[in-house]
Amino acid sequence: MDRGYEKEAFTCLSIKKSIAKKYRRFCKTQGTSQSLTLMAMVEFFEHNGLSPQERLGETIASLKYLVKRRFNALIAILRSIEKEQTLPTMGMIQALFEQELENENEEWENEFDFIEKQLSEPENSKEPDLEMEVMVPKIRLDRLEEKHQELKEDFKYVLNQVRMFRNRFGKDHLKLEINPEALDKYRTKLEN
Repeated sequence: MDRGYEKEAFTCLSIKKSIAKKYRRFCKTQGTSQSLTLMAMVEFFEHNGLSPQERLGETIASLKYLVKRRFNALIAILRSIEKEQTLPTMGMIQALFEQELENENEEWENEFDFIEKQLSEPENSKEPDLEMEVMVPKIRLDRLEEKHQELKEDFKYVLNQVRMFRNRFGKDHLKLEINPEALDKYRTKLEN
């Protein structure tokens, strides 16, 4: 018996035989009585505001694919932040700490040598301290090389989309077979 419904009487519903068999098999797989299964189904539809005739727009698999794509986009954004912001900053901080450690290890003798060099050498022959300036330009150089490589690949793609058209009565002309969205993307990339 169904708990909470022991005193209620049964009633009949007019259902086709094939549907009734299918429903009974479904109730057995759920492990509940026919009454409780039907009540649970009706409550589900009422609670979620659904109609049995309507189909849900997307399947679980398509929603899973959409979530996976969004996670991949998020990971790409985080990697980009790490590559363009965190690593160069870390490199600059590390270079500063290394410079500071080198300065701490030097004793008074090096400072006197520096003063002696200043007095003995003329002012025009001073060479700037290049050690400090090496780390930051190296990072900028790497970043510029990556951007240069990307621009070369984009330019190759655009050149591969150019077609020559011969005109019988006038000058020959070139035609770019690329969609406007891609063209706008390349324009903004070059402007930035």
